[in-house]
Amino acid sequence: MPTIDLIGEFEHRLDERGRLALPSAYRGLFEYGGYLLPGPDGQIELYTPEGYDEMKRQRTANSSLHQSSRQLRRGFFGRIHRVELDRQGRILIPAHLRSLRQLEGTVSIVGMGDYLEIWQAEAWETEQSEIDEAYARLLEELTEAMNSTAASREPEAVS
Repeated sequence: MPTIDLIGEFEHRLDERGRLALPSAYRGLFEYGGYLLPGPDGQIELYTPEGYDEMKRQRTANSSLHQSSRQLRRGFFGRIHRVELDRQGRILIPAHLRSLRQLEGTVSIVGMGDYLEIWQAEAWETEQSEIDEAYARLLEELTEAMNSTAASREPEAVS
């Protein structure tokens, strides 16, 4: 399957049973299902099967002999949920995840490059306001970090 960037922002409604229609442009990526995981910022993350495999590799790279590694695994494997796409291009978000993230009615689906985020609409508006306030500063920090990295790669002048 070709690589695609999951981008954009979409508003969709959860139906009374907790089903959410995925953006039509991305439904093919979830033909074989997907994986839901509560995110650290109040959102739910939705991974394609390939994205799940990559995330699993990242989260299991460290030895399970360390307590922090075991906790990371528990937080990932213990909270992730496999979902299937129905004929209408919807996934069912489990009731306890909807309750945990206060999802009902209109939700925002946000592309994050290699996965999608599902936000309660008002929480996304708040997050978006914080992003807008910090974006210029974050770009400056990125530029400084890139310049620092580039400078460290330049060979020293030979006299």
